[in-house]
Amino acid sequence: MGDSAFRERVMESIHVVLPKVLALDAEKTAGLSEGTRLMEDLSMTSATTLELILEMEDTLEIQIDVEEIEPADLASLGALADFVAGHMVVAD
Repeated sequence: MGDSAFRERVMESIHVVLPKVLALDAEKTAGLSEGTRLMEDLSMTSATTLELILEMEDTLEIQIDVEEIEPADLASLGALADFVAGHMVVAD
């Protein structure tokens, strides 16, 4: 189910939940792109990254297989979207 329409939903959910997770206003997140780096550009920690993933699970009503996650999957917003689109199971 890793199709491009679902990946687009994943990116949209990132833009919705990221401001909440990082306590940023919409203006600061408006310029985020797929190339935005989680750790370097957004100063995310492992805890905020986990919080982001949990919020995405709730928003998209899915479960994300975090056991498979590699550091490269957290390199950027686009890499995270690719990972989520390819490593999720639909929640019941």
